[in-house]
Amino acid sequence: METITIRNAESESADNALASIENINQALTDTLSDSRGIIGEICRNLLKAGGKRIRPLLTIHSGLIFGGPTRDLLDAALAMELVHMASLIHDDIIDESSLRRNQPSVNRLWGNQAAVLGGDYLFAKAFSVLAEKNLIFNLNLTVQAIQAMCEGEINQAAEKFKLDLTKEEYVERIVQKTAVLLQCSCKSGAFIGAATQTQIEQIGGYGLNLGIAFQIVDDILDFLGDSAVMGKPKHEDLTQGNLTLPAFLLLEHPQHGPWFKDLIGRKRFSMEELAQVDKILAGTGMIQKSFAIANSYIEKAKQCLAGLPDNSERATLMEMADKLKKRTC
Repeated sequence: METITIRNAESESADNALASIENINQALTDTLSDSRGIIGEICRNLLKAGGKRIRPLLTIHSGLIFGGPTRDLLDAALAMELVHMASLIHDDIIDESSLRRNQPSVNRLWGNQAAVLGGDYLFAKAFSVLAEKNLIFNLNLTVQAIQAMCEGEINQAAEKFKLDLTKEEYVERIVQKTAVLLQCSCKSGAFIGAATQTQIEQIGGYGLNLGIAFQIVDDILDFLGDSAVMGKPKHEDLTQGNLTLPAFLLLEHPQHGPWFKDLIGRKRFSMEELAQVDKILAGTGMIQKSFAIANSYIEKAKQCLAGLPDNSERATLMEMADKLKKRTC
């Protein structure tokens, strides 16, 4: 397995460099440098838009808990981000979104046909990265994650404006759509770091619970966030009929629930009605309750790290979980 040496640095400095967003972005650029034509334009547009690179960072830190910085670890991280980039393109097509990170979406710039194929191209790139290095365990994990993501998207599309959807079904949906890829990211890194099967499952639990919390917070910000900061319109989930945790809590409210149920049943919302929803959610404490539920998953995630090697990488994963509590965009 090729070990990465960065500027003849000591081990910890090399680890830090491997896990830097700048290093991940450069590796992505290198990986996509052979893309040509419209596909090349799409890839360059996505790279220019940037991102938090949460999934590759999770892969790298999960691997560094157990082993050193290697090219295989970076490649596994790249695959996770390529899958994520592909899923965002397909999400925007399904949701008919015209904005992503405050920039025109791929489907808006090049149309749905090119966008679908662009997303497929990135999936293929991810598979190629893993297959070329014979990372079969990671490839299998990634395939399973993509299958779950597709199932989650199909289920969500079938459940639009569904008033009898339960909170448990909602959580299962966000496990499939979001959390499973974070789980896959953590497991992929841990495997390359030579973790035991028990340790791989433990750190996978961290990624799964972190992913659930991440999506719940994202769903809260659909009501609470600033569109200019989020890079997408507010109330996008609600207006498209995708009921999320704050909506479920509002439906259960004895006073406001019937009004909200009728509003959803009409499948259209005025700006005044959306503003009233925001006011009720804030005034009844439902936003705070939603954050509390998200925080409970963050704590579960942190508990999954107990018993793993007590080093700076585990501390970093703890910090990533704690930072999610402060997320406002």
